[in-house]
Amino acid sequence: MVVQNVKKNNSQKKDGGLKRDRVNSGSLRPSNLKRLEGGHGKKLSVGDVCELKITALGPKGIGIDEYSYGYSVLVPNVNLGDQVKAKVLKVAASNSVKKLPKYAIAKVVAVTKLAGNSKTIVNPGEKLNVKISKITSKGGGIAQLTGNYSVVIPNTSSKLGETIEVAVTRAKANYAFAKEVKSLNKKNRENNRVPALLFPSNLGVHFSNAKEITEGSKISCVIPQNAKNYGKYYILKFVKGTVLFIKKGLGAKPGSKVRLSITKATKTYYIANILQLNPLSSFKKHALVRNSLHQMIKNGMHFGEKAVKCNAGMKKYIWLKKQGSTSGVGQPLIKKGRHLINLLKTRRCLNKALTVLGKYALKGRTFLFIGTKKAAAGLIARASLFSQTSFFVNTRWLGGMLTNWKTILKSIKKIRPILKEKQKIIRDILVKRQNIKSRLIKKALLLKKKSKFILVKGQQLISILSNPTSKAQFIENLKKLSLKRTELLKKNLSLLEKRQMLLEKRRELMIQSQVLKEKGQSLSVRYQSLLSQLVAYTQKLRELKYLLMISKQLNSIKTNAASKNMSIYSISYSQLKELNVRSVLPNPPKEILNKIVLTIMAQQQAVGAPNSVPALNNSISLKSTADYPASQNKNVLILSKLLSQFSRFAPYIKSQIKTIQKTLQNLEILCNKSFTQLTQLKATLTNYVQLKQKLVSELQEIKNKLTTERQIIRVVKKKLNYFAAQKRLVKLLPRLKYLPTPQNKIYETVQVLMRKIVDPKLKYPMDQIYDQRLSTTSKKVATARKKNWQRLEKYFGGIANMTKLNKANLLQNVAIIVGQKEEMNAVRECQKLGIKMFNVVDTNCNPTFADHIIPSNDDSRNSIKYILQKFLTRIRLAQKIRRKLIKLQKVSS
Repeated sequence: MVVQNVKKNNSQKKDGGLKRDRVNSGSLRPSNLKRLEGGHGKKLSVGDVCELKITALGPKGIGIDEYSYGYSVLVPNVNLGDQVKAKVLKVAASNSVKKLPKYAIAKVVAVTKLAGNSKTIVNPGEKLNVKISKITSKGGGIAQLTGNYSVVIPNTSSKLGETIEVAVTRAKANYAFAKEVKSLNKKNRENNRVPALLFPSNLGVHFSNAKEITEGSKISCVIPQNAKNYGKYYILKFVKGTVLFIKKGLGAKPGSKVRLSITKATKTYYIANILQLNPLSSFKKHALVRNSLHQMIKNGMHFGEKAVKCNAGMKKYIWLKKQGSTSGVGQPLIKKGRHLINLLKTRRCLNKALTVLGKYALKGRTFLFIGTKKAAAGLIARASLFSQTSFFVNTRWLGGMLTNWKTILKSIKKIRPILKEKQKIIRDILVKRQNIKSRLIKKALLLKKKSKFILVKGQQLISILSNPTSKAQFIENLKKLSLKRTELLKKNLSLLEKRQMLLEKRRELMIQSQVLKEKGQSLSVRYQSLLSQLVAYTQKLRELKYLLMISKQLNSIKTNAASKNMSIYSISYSQLKELNVRSVLPNPPKEILNKIVLTIMAQQQAVGAPNSVPALNNSISLKSTADYPASQNKNVLILSKLLSQFSRFAPYIKSQIKTIQKTLQNLEILCNKSFTQLTQLKATLTNYVQLKQKLVSELQEIKNKLTTERQIIRVVKKKLNYFAAQKRLVKLLPRLKYLPTPQNKIYETVQVLMRKIVDPKLKYPMDQIYDQRLSTTSKKVATARKKNWQRLEKYFGGIANMTKLNKANLLQNVAIIVGQKEEMNAVRECQKLGIKMFNVVDTNCNPTFADHIIPSNDDSRNSIKYILQKFLTRIRLAQKIRRKLIKLQKVSS
């Protein structure tokens, strides 16, 4: 990795031109210098100049500063122990734990101090034969060389005292690191060799012509259900006493098919890690590769540029001749003056790029799509829109669009409100379009499913009808069902007629009951009035009897007084109150006096006489109490004029009593007659209610029978419809021959419908947005301002939302560039800012400018669409996973 990065930066220096050299040399100012003091944990940025001390050497003489910044800084063309000033060219991705870069690459600007003795006993890349003198606790080996110089071999499988061949990877002043190449001790080598395991057939283990299993071997197997579970391992027992320890991981369970990597092998046991769950077989892998290549060729991804324009760095990505004359073998394959791109390498690069791209999306990075070619412009905008957290440039890359971001921001602010309104409208239109498209596809797929089902049923029906016995039985069942249906219909008709007749009877009973109820109500009212009259007359009769008794008593009192020669005086009621003598006859209570007055008035009205009645012959009327003779106190009877007058009303009262008694007799006769009529009506209504209940029960019984018969008829009808549908199906089968359309054809048809019918109706006049904002200005100003807005929107519309990002997030963008030759300004700006790049490169492009490349035809719309579709799918999948993880973290917190 280090060598590749150094080569990459060297090539960038060659291709970058004098302009970049002038920039680099101009940055050597004291203000740009970062001192070593307190360097641990500090972050370096591209373009910084720092002081470094070379503490180790890597492959090809690359110096390494391991301690100044807490991570390695690689500097080529230096010696061990040198102190130098270097300019940072590249900073690797951040570590997720410490948030520090993994490493940085710099180039020497000046050497501040040379090492006195820079030679080491060993050099990186040198191969040595060493003997293990010590084994560390972590499984590493240590070998001693001359002059107390040690060689450390991490993760070695060699034993103490074993001689092995190692290759030095990093050299320091007193020790070096190396990796094991092979064991030289024959005895130890034979001990490390383990015969191929004879796995039982039920384990599902397969090897591809392997005779030995050693460390690093990869095998596929099925973890048996009876595998023992011990801590972090599954333990499998094999023949000849061998045991395999499988470290748990990736959610593997007993019964799962896994791909294993052997990490340790001895005579008695093996230790393996799970690399992949449910690995594909070699046949499926080859089929997958063939299908991918077929799609790539179909989209024209293999066509390169003209052979004369081929970049030297792209020669390893083109097809070479493998047959023909001896002189032609190994030469590039040219068709019509153009190179053909090796799609196997394109597929490999694409898969690698997709993996890294998914990791970036999972970390929440934003993406910047760049492509100004005519074939790529529309696809770039669409891919950016559907990837949600993305931006795009598809018209022209203006110089300083990233490096001079503050100036660009001022231009974007002028059109920000217009872009927001446009984006909202476009988003609504796209959502509506997607809903319509999904509904069309759903209906088409449902129709396809139904047509397939109809065809299957038709085939079954033809197989039945082709057999004479089955056909005869089919016809016989149809006739039986028809006869049964006719019988059931007749029975139902008779039940319906009976039900109709009962309903008519019930309706008549209800009418008669209503008439009787009205008649009974009128009789009841009359009976109540008669009773009230009877009570009133009885009360009146009682009052008259009381009055008759009073009148008779008054007459008797007056007769007795006359017989005793007593003088009888009648005075008014007011005068009577003033007298206080014993001979005064007291008046009755007020209620009785009122009744007496009413009786007198009624008699006078009946006769037509005046209201005043003359006094009796034997009574004297006094005008005042002064006329009363006091000397005759004992032979005097004094009473009120009213009582005196009422004493002669006995005949009249008797006549009234007789009249009322006759009236009462008549009322009693009428009451008895009304009561009798009411009793008869009640009996009649009771009979009607009983008849009605009987009719209702009969109707309910008929209804239940009809419901049962209807269910039977429904079943028979369903069967008859089924037979009728089978008849129709036999007639329609020839027309249904080509109805089950392939799924890809359905999608193509839906696309055509969307393009020709739906899309024209979803168009929105975007000029209305400008006109609404410029309605208050003059025509000349409005035209100039509109033209300015449209120009700004054309260049900066795709990156308007980047204004929400701060400087750190802006540098975390991932650039996806289509057409490197046309976008060299964008490439250089991304390089300067350290932005990761994914480039679609043709044969005329330089692959060393990008972090990840996809060799492909960058002029074909289909080729660009295929790659962007892959990118978009992977980005959206990673974003979906990220949202779920964030949601789970919120729930857990």
